[in-house]
Amino acid sequence: MTTADVEQALKTLEPKIQKSLHQTEQQNREDLEQELKTKITECFYNDVFEQAPGFWEFAEQFD
Repeated sequence: MTTADVEQALKTLEPKIQKSLHQTEQQNREDLEQELKTKITECFYNDVFEQAPGFWEFAEQFD
């Protein structure tokens, strides 16, 4: 995962982040935005998304 990939993902998620921030009080939005972006970045660098099972792997856990 390159820095450009993470930046692209954050850019793609920006509208959703901004929409979600409107559910938060004005004085907390900037801090929450920074925290959300930090957590998303950590997930990319820790390969959290690579470890997620596909649908069929997930469904097999319940058979």
